[in-house]
Amino acid sequence: MSGAQLLAANLRMVRTQSQAQALLNLGGSEYGTLQSPALAASPLLSAYVVIPVWCPPSADGLNVPLPADTLAQQVQLTCEIQSPWAANSVGLPLSAAPGAFDTAFFQVEQLCMTDRGMAIANHVDLNTHELLMPVTFNQQELQVQIPAAALGTSQSVTLTGFRSGQVKGIQAWLTLNRSDTAANAASDAANQLVWVAPTAITVLYAGTIYAQYNSGTAAIFNLIDGTKPTSVSTNQITMGVTPPTSASVVSQYVNLPFGNPTGDDYSAEVLTNGKHIMNGLVNLQITAPTADPYTLHVQYIYNSTLVFSKSSAEFRF
Repeated sequence: MSGAQLLAANLRMVRTQSQAQALLNLGGSEYGTLQSPALAASPLLSAYVVIPVWCPPSADGLNVPLPADTLAQQVQLTCEIQSPWAANSVGLPLSAAPGAFDTAFFQVEQLCMTDRGMAIANHVDLNTHELLMPVTFNQQELQVQIPAAALGTSQSVTLTGFRSGQVKGIQAWLTLNRSDTAANAASDAANQLVWVAPTAITVLYAGTIYAQYNSGTAAIFNLIDGTKPTSVSTNQITMGVTPPTSASVVSQYVNLPFGNPTGDDYSAEVLTNGKHIMNGLVNLQITAPTADPYTLHVQYIYNSTLVFSKSSAEFRF
């Protein structure tokens, strides 16, 4: 999963706009890298990676914990992190920045049992029974190039790579991908977390329209169907000037539901059926907000279940 995809999933799953904005802000900003390489090397630079596997990134009540007592082995999560940055990779004055992380740690919230009598394994024979734990599964991000076209032109995109399962919806966003000038290419490379919502988008599966938003109405219906707007404030970097400049902009994404849009950003998870896409194709009709080339980012959201039985666990779709 890419960093942008993890951020998109967390912004979608938290309940309120203030939580989404705070979550983005906690990941840090460019700080002084635009003006002072000395600040880039300071301990102020920090980042987080929230991995929502079986619990959402926020909830008002008590999250359902992973019942590790039902497993024969310890739970292991393996994270492979790319190099934090390459010096001057996008033209920023990072020559004085460190080439590696100074400190990194992995932290989880864990609930401890008062005694063994609280263990699920002591109440149910999981050799003959199954314990089912509903979860939301985000599939690996798919990127599709959207070529430049005249303003207002609708373009067709075919989405592939669906696994056989119940798809709740698709989360989508656009990033600029210009190459007409070196300054624009450097600016777009530096602004991968500045997301743009399409002006119009239509989702079709087997000829049936499951979501259609024209003239930017996705923001309206996503807000009605959830508890927060599908946007956050971030900074956009402009290259080609010395020093590079930064300005506040709105970063947006869209949610495209396949099932009843009860949302998944509530304190109590409500299970709603999605659409069974049996390794099929989904077609998008998409209109970009400008005539520039873009990269379309999508991640598929599935209903899934963690099934605990015979001292092991597996995802079931």
